[in-house]
Amino acid sequence: RPWSSAMILALALSQPSSSALSSPPSGRIGPHSARRASAQCMAAGSVGVQPEPLPLGDEAPLTPAARVKRALTFWGRVVPILGAYKVVEVAADLPAPLRFAVGLSGVRIPETETESGEVYEELHEWGSQRLESTIQELKGFYVKTGQVISTRVDLFPEQYTSRLASLQDSLDPMPAAVVREVIERELLQGEPISSLFASFDDEPLGAASIAQVHGATLLDGRRVAVKVQRPNCEPKLKGDISNLKRFAKALGKALPVDYYTVFCELERALYGELDFLQEAQSALKVHASVSHTAGGKPAEPAVAVPLPVPGLASRRVLVMDFIPGTPLNKMAAVLEERGIKPGSPESELAGRRILAQLTEAFGRMMLGAGFIHGDPHPGNIFLMEGARVALIDCGQVKQISTDFRLKLAQAVLSVDEWQQTGGSPELVQRAKESMAEFGVTFVDDAPDEAAAALALLLFGDPDAPMPGGFSNAELSPDSPIKAIASFPQELVLLGRATILIKGIAKRLGVRWSLAAKWKPAAEAALECGVDGCTMPVWSSPVQPAVTPAASAARAAGRTRFAEVASSLSAAGKLLGSWAIGRSGAAARYVVPEPIRARAKKVALRVATRVARARDTA
Repeated sequence: RPWSSAMILALALSQPSSSALSSPPSGRIGPHSARRASAQCMAAGSVGVQPEPLPLGDEAPLTPAARVKRALTFWGRVVPILGAYKVVEVAADLPAPLRFAVGLSGVRIPETETESGEVYEELHEWGSQRLESTIQELKGFYVKTGQVISTRVDLFPEQYTSRLASLQDSLDPMPAAVVREVIERELLQGEPISSLFASFDDEPLGAASIAQVHGATLLDGRRVAVKVQRPNCEPKLKGDISNLKRFAKALGKALPVDYYTVFCELERALYGELDFLQEAQSALKVHASVSHTAGGKPAEPAVAVPLPVPGLASRRVLVMDFIPGTPLNKMAAVLEERGIKPGSPESELAGRRILAQLTEAFGRMMLGAGFIHGDPHPGNIFLMEGARVALIDCGQVKQISTDFRLKLAQAVLSVDEWQQTGGSPELVQRAKESMAEFGVTFVDDAPDEAAAALALLLFGDPDAPMPGGFSNAELSPDSPIKAIASFPQELVLLGRATILIKGIAKRLGVRWSLAAKWKPAAEAALECGVDGCTMPVWSSPVQPAVTPAASAARAAGRTRFAEVASSLSAAGKLLGSWAIGRSGAAARYVVPEPIRARAKKVALRVATRVARARDTA
């Protein structure tokens, strides 16, 4: 099916926190909502403004002329892409003189269905090259546009997703001299970098639009990651997002969804991304969130989160735990190097483990603490040994209210009930009431099933049939997104997580209902209610808090039983890990290689069947 102009318009404006599903936005803004959105944007621009840093290295603040040039470059490069798709889309309905004029402009007009496919392939190739070169030239906030496009293989042609995949972490890095200068100025008051690090890797681990990360070793031998902000990137990023807001507002009637309100939310989130002191606090909170169940009980972390090193953080430099692993967006290449083919038992088992960890982590964040990691793109998800997942970069986060969290829990249970029963008029009415409580409104002629279809799109099985004649394809003309008039900004970051998880499941060919997976957490959240559980859990995410009784016992030279029990539990886990490692090492010497390989294949097949049965139960 030809790629519609609506899809290419969404491509131009999709953002990491605001794709068509992640922020179910309105197709039109009314006068009242427009005034509210404008006020929200003005508020976002007046809070937390920091003075621009002095020029450093080879980067300097943008001049007014440079800002105008960036805006003109963006408009001049992107609008022709959109125009070319639109011309081809409507070419069949144009009168002969206009078709002749279009042909003279260089745009090929398809005459047959086969020729139409060829023309669209040519447009995809040309458009993807033009978009990539524009983003690589402008960088700044436009990089985030390309990042989300590269992850949406279910929406955009392969030419776009493959070309833009390099934007996940492969931007041109800052010179090492500039990086060292920033660290010495921000953390060491001008002292040499050797006074803090025994070694520092000049080659970055990754470079992004706001910062880049380097590996280093502290003087005490700890391996750490050092995140360094690009000098003077702040005015460039703010100018870019202002330009995108103007773009969205100017083309509001032509766009399939309303991105203006979404960019207001992104503008607010940007201030958090630019302040690494805030990010350090957010990392502690995210770690605490994934380390507690929705009922408030301590648990093994659902995913690993790199924590800041105490005392080594400033607004523009952050030293944190080093995560040894591979970004999710590079995992396919790593598996191929190891001889693991897509669709093999090893690949499927690893994929299911990744899905399970991310689902549990975001279920705990959304339904437990209410503190959400808001930027879960594949470049921010690392895979460690044993398919263990780490969630990095806590610059974009969101704290949702208790009231919103409990409404979310009820919505999850309603979607699960729908999937179990096939739906009913009662559930349709319940969905309408639930979405209204969220703050979602629908256009006047929207069917009654629009609210239920939207809830299923967010939390349900992506392959299940939709009610009311709606489609589960996000950019389809029959998508429930097209029936939305307004939406709460909390859904922007909430939807990002559901997109990520459902996208991974789609790549694996796995049916994965978030509502079914989150049902126990939703029930626990509702059972706790407003005051029932120990939330929030920020007090001490790494070490257990010392209670007054424990402190008094220590002062008196006594050891409490709870401390002994905790130490025994930790020692038991450590002993178990040691025993497993030793037994594996012994097996390599005792058991012949052919037998080990055959046993491994059998174990993988069994583990994959067990995982399938568990996930579909």
